[in-house]
Amino acid sequence: MPEKHAPTRRGISLTGPLNFDAPADYDEFDAELRTHGKSDLPLSQLIRVARSCKVGVPSGWLDGSDNLQPMPPGLALFHLRADATTADTRDRVWRHIISHARQDTDDRPDWNLYALGVAHLGLLKRAHRLAPPGTTESRVVKLQCNLMYVFLTRMHVTITQATGHVTWRLDINRPNVFSRLLGGAYDEASGRTLRRITQRSRRHDETAAEHQQRLVRLRQEGEALHEPERPTDNEAELSHAAQENQGEPNHEPRDAEAVSAALDRLVNESTQLAPGDRIDPAHAELIRRTYLNGERLTVVAAELGMSISAASKHRSKAVDQLTRLIAGTAGIPRPRGGQ
Repeated sequence: MPEKHAPTRRGISLTGPLNFDAPADYDEFDAELRTHGKSDLPLSQLIRVARSCKVGVPSGWLDGSDNLQPMPPGLALFHLRADATTADTRDRVWRHIISHARQDTDDRPDWNLYALGVAHLGLLKRAHRLAPPGTTESRVVKLQCNLMYVFLTRMHVTITQATGHVTWRLDINRPNVFSRLLGGAYDEASGRTLRRITQRSRRHDETAAEHQQRLVRLRQEGEALHEPERPTDNEAELSHAAQENQGEPNHEPRDAEAVSAALDRLVNESTQLAPGDRIDPAHAELIRRTYLNGERLTVVAAELGMSISAASKHRSKAVDQLTRLIAGTAGIPRPRGGQ
């Protein structure tokens, strides 16, 4: 591999030449990256330009060495795709990239480019979904540029709560950083976010019962299309009530990040209640990952060490507890024989 040089920045790289030995099968992967898609399309140009980045994650984080020099984006992508790379390591890498892109004003353009380079294959797959066969090349260019723009925007945008408190829209302290970032960018670029808000909002001429019936129908249609799980019935009511309860921020009213923040607050509030009304954080995590992040219950249950049936019961119980907390009925005994 060629000799490279990188500046010292914030203690993440060393002065002097950078020599590294890539894995034996990296050359084949690198050649594949070079030929992905048409060479004149934005995402193909991106991976070539990203090679010039002088910033990056410490190489030792991914190759097991003690090398603190920045790892090139293509090689970082190669390691992140490896089965041996843990979810914690992937999150650590993306937290590092995003936090530096946000805070390092001098090298922010390089960090943005590095982020796009490491996300290249994920962006390319989503771009293919946005542009089915037969899409004109000019349309493909526009779609790819917009997807990259939305991806970077979600890294940097903040939201201001009604209290005046400003937070990052993308919370990198939570797990699954990259999947949430990429999934959110795709949802926005595809129009899915806007459609979901429009579909699930209660219409002015619709009764509460009609609204709930329509939510059930939307879920059934989504399941038929194998879409990720989405809130319905009490869960949809929970999302709506939680958002209203905290004061709406200055962005889309049902944005998953805002609802997630409300969920955390409600779980914390429940610690002051009687034991039977306290919401187990692990059960709240089931709600967050399946209903807000769109992950499959089977996957989340396995990662949390639960059976599918147990996870489903825990999630339903947590939804019921949250709904009662929002409605102000937590701690009030239920009528016998009813809900």
